[in-house]
Amino acid sequence: MGNGYPRDLIGYVSGKAPGSKVQLGVVRDGKDMTLTASLAERKDDTAGKGDPEKAASEDSHERIGIDVHTGVKVKRIEKTAKRLRTVFEVDGKEMSVKSDRVVNGAGRIANVIALDLDAGRIAHDGFRVAVDETMRSTSNPGVYVCGDALSGPPQLSPLATYEGRLVGRNIVEGPKHKPDYSSLPSAVYTVPALATVGLSEAKAKEKGIKTRVQVNNMEYWFSTRQFAETVAWSKIIVDEGSDAIVGAHFVGHAGEELVNIFGLAMKHGIKASAIRDFIFAYPTFSADIKSML
Repeated sequence: MGNGYPRDLIGYVSGKAPGSKVQLGVVRDGKDMTLTASLAERKDDTAGKGDPEKAASEDSHERIGIDVHTGVKVKRIEKTAKRLRTVFEVDGKEMSVKSDRVVNGAGRIANVIALDLDAGRIAHDGFRVAVDETMRSTSNPGVYVCGDALSGPPQLSPLATYEGRLVGRNIVEGPKHKPDYSSLPSAVYTVPALATVGLSEAKAKEKGIKTRVQVNNMEYWFSTRQFAETVAWSKIIVDEGSDAIVGAHFVGHAGEELVNIFGLAMKHGIKASAIRDFIFAYPTFSADIKSML
């Protein structure tokens, strides 16, 4: 953020991963920050209320001076005599935080309304364009939607590239290629980093999957102490019947890298036992995967 910013309290309204990186960058640059995180529009809380990964992440933020409020709905921002007051709601209760400035990092909406969708016979609900499983407009078969203009999937550049390639193939070969987000890894590049792929434990239970869940507090593992990590945690969820990995979640411990291995295994049907049998280079964070399972 540079040294031109004064040392003051900053309120940060955020509902997406990039916001957390900015928050930590400001704090580590010497700022005192109060964080209000708006997660009202997030469809899936991977961590789940009260889960250790959520608590570990919040504890690490609070340790460096960020006051964290998650699952909130921001109502308004008011001027006070000397500061700004951000008013938000949590579980029906109205709360507020004061700051010298408020930064809006809650995300963006694709400006598709300016395209005059009705003139193109493109069915939509506001900025949400109605599409089928192949990302083709439900009302105009000559129109496909992908990337940030596609409502639902996360707004991530690798995902936009993936969707764009599928749309290209559908235009050339016919509408038969459908995006698969089930093994999509994602990460929040905070310190420590958060990473996730697949189902949460709660979602797996909802789907009726009989699971084997391995939770690891890796705070005192050799690799953790070697890199002086303050937080290192993982949860791996395996289908007990098929030995397939259905979910993997990390706090710290190079989780933003390890999550890709689990995503690859899920995508190509590599079983948990096969990963345990693999010989990893040692000492590395990935060598710990055998113990995580």
